[in-house]
Amino acid sequence: MGQGGSVPRRDGRTRAELRDGVKEGVLASIRHDVERRGGRTGRLLLASGAIGIAGATGAILLISGHPFEHHPPWHVAVFSTVWTGLLVVFAALVLLRVRTPALPLWRAAAIAIVGLGIAGACSALCPDPHFLTWWLATPAGASLAGAAGTELSALCFGLSSSVFFGGASALLLLSKSGDSALESLLHAAFLFVLLAPGVVLQSVGTSFGIAVGWLAGTAAGAYLGVLAASRVRARLARS
Repeated sequence: MGQGGSVPRRDGRTRAELRDGVKEGVLASIRHDVERRGGRTGRLLLASGAIGIAGATGAILLISGHPFEHHPPWHVAVFSTVWTGLLVVFAALVLLRVRTPALPLWRAAAIAIVGLGIAGACSALCPDPHFLTWWLATPAGASLAGAAGTELSALCFGLSSSVFFGGASALLLLSKSGDSALESLLHAAFLFVLLAPGVVLQSVGTSFGIAVGWLAGTAAGAYLGVLAASRVRARLARS
């Protein structure tokens, strides 16, 4: 009797030839899928690069009216580079729908990008290119500064503004049932990362306490805004 691998079948092929044929078919299918997905991934990464550059350019243009006389010449270049890098990464997360088994990284990045866009739109409407100066000239900002100090007034400004940015962007992009507290923290952290360069840039020339207060308020406000939006989403889903 011949060996099992060399017994011819009715179509004239041996079992070994059939196994080789199946193997080649599977490998060819995998290669085709990798090539197709690789091309799509490449296009999406190029798109994320374009979005990052455009977004960073827009952010710098928005604050171009800010008085930079007290800034070293390299400040704008460094902050624009940081913004570009962050936006490229965040756009890639969104376009590639990147997530872990527990956390939707792409949604957090999308909320952050939209929140930065809302912040940019509000900044364009601000009558003073130095946003904190405008806030301290308002009745609310001036009253807080007189009663509790400029640091607390800056914290309240960061808190109130980022509550709006985070809440508005999260309402647009959260899942219909809302997200968990951990997911809300992730969304807020991503939004804070995108807002922080602008806060730091505009804090140059102020005191350390004002910069820390503004950043702390921005971080807390981003979380409270996203968390409130998540609760609203969850309540709407139950109704």
